[in-house]
Amino acid sequence: MKNAIFRCLLAALLMLGVCAAQAAPAPTTLIRATDAGPVRGVDQGRLIAWMGIPYAAPPIGERRWAPPQVPQPWAAPRDASAYGNFCPQNADLGVFGQPGGAEDCLNLNVFVSKDAQRSGAKLPVFVWIHGGSLWVGAGRDYDPSQLAIQGKAVVVTFNYRLGLLGFFAHPALRAEGQPLANYGFMDQQLALDWVQRNIAAFGGDPSNVTISGESSGGGSVLLHVAAPGSAGKFQHAIAMSGAAVALRHPAFGAPRPLASAGQQGQAFANAAGCAHATDAATLACLRRLPAATILATQTPYLINQAILDGQVLPMHPADALRTGQFNRVTLVNGTTGDEGAFFTGLAENASGKPMDDADYAAAMRFYFGTLADAVAQQYPVDKFATPSDAVAASVTDMLFACPARAVNRWTAAHTPTYAYEFSDRTAPSYLKPTSFAMGAAHTLELAYLFPGFHGGAGMPVSLNPMQSRLAEQMVQLWTTADQATHRETTWPRYQAAQDNFLNLTLPQARMATGFGAGHQCSFWDQAGIY
Repeated sequence: MKNAIFRCLLAALLMLGVCAAQAAPAPTTLIRATDAGPVRGVDQGRLIAWMGIPYAAPPIGERRWAPPQVPQPWAAPRDASAYGNFCPQNADLGVFGQPGGAEDCLNLNVFVSKDAQRSGAKLPVFVWIHGGSLWVGAGRDYDPSQLAIQGKAVVVTFNYRLGLLGFFAHPALRAEGQPLANYGFMDQQLALDWVQRNIAAFGGDPSNVTISGESSGGGSVLLHVAAPGSAGKFQHAIAMSGAAVALRHPAFGAPRPLASAGQQGQAFANAAGCAHATDAATLACLRRLPAATILATQTPYLINQAILDGQVLPMHPADALRTGQFNRVTLVNGTTGDEGAFFTGLAENASGKPMDDADYAAAMRFYFGTLADAVAQQYPVDKFATPSDAVAASVTDMLFACPARAVNRWTAAHTPTYAYEFSDRTAPSYLKPTSFAMGAAHTLELAYLFPGFHGGAGMPVSLNPMQSRLAEQMVQLWTTADQATHRETTWPRYQAAQDNFLNLTLPQARMATGFGAGHQCSFWDQAGIY
């Protein structure tokens, strides 16, 4: 009898132990070691997330307008269950960004699927560089679930300094003898260093890192491909709508020469009341400015592209890509079919009225300067449904499509290069409704990689079943860049003679040729802008 009771008690205890183990995983499973100290993440169901991990010291005080530094180490597990601060910004791109933020914002987030982690295999790493014209945006705006769960990748998102806090030149800074101007880009490089040093602790493979970004994030990707200081930090690159880095100043959106950026910086210092007799006094004044004062003053002096500083970016990225003096990685490079509609949509949202002929003429001067008349002849209003459509087409071709084609032609001679165009003209928009069709506008493909993407403050969107199937295909392609050289039958490498690209459209993606002909690239090739 006693033996029977003992056996029953033992069985009950074992069952309780099993149930306890199933119901409550040990908290230590959420702790990972980094080289600065341990971090404790959070269970999000199918994902484990570690958020708000500092990858750099706060860029405040003397560290404002200085290269980023590694953070001070910590000993006890640091709570990483919520996003950290995002970087200071205004609403300079409408609802794409969320105004606010704090300077102590150099943090990153890591997400991994439980199912993928259980395999025990080293997982591919997908690092996302957010866009926003280098003015706005945050890592928190991008839902990583689809890339992590379906794509089985360790996904990393992060923040970097924006606006004049991130991209700023002033002659007084030269006296400090440090790399200058591209502070936000140097932040990105330090974040990629963090990935190389630490991602294995989260299940990721540091020898299989894909960096990707859209708009200024895509431009940043191409800059990392070109920058000597980014060598070895990644093996694959996916640049989305970022080829404006190939443009030549003074073209709109082109990288800014250091002297020009310095003039902007001096004008800002004057406006902020920091034009002093000595460099030391000027910098001390600038570094004492409250972040709110900088945000309130900076808009007329913003630089929407990287600065050709001669050190971090020792040569124009177009020259590096054209001559083969760049980091040899697998490159995926593409655009959306109606990029410019995003910008005409923002303008209509801001003004509250459709673009008229006078607005069209003003937009031509704003985007194209001395080329305005020639561009207006190439894209006349009477050949389009609305003035907004005419401006959108010209911006699409000059700022995105034709520079991207030029980049593809240059890099394909040196490294595996794959071209694409996102062409789903039914893509949902997170902007307010417009009087013209947005089509496959700039940023609208983001919802196909990041579920519900709506910028920092736009209207959440959802995909219909057909769009969801395209999204699944895109996620698969974006998370298998390491296999690109083995999928030639479905996505052949770019060949200049064919001008071939993967058309991401409904009902399913397909290869096409003659990309340049569809975007008047012969006109832009002769315009001397790249």
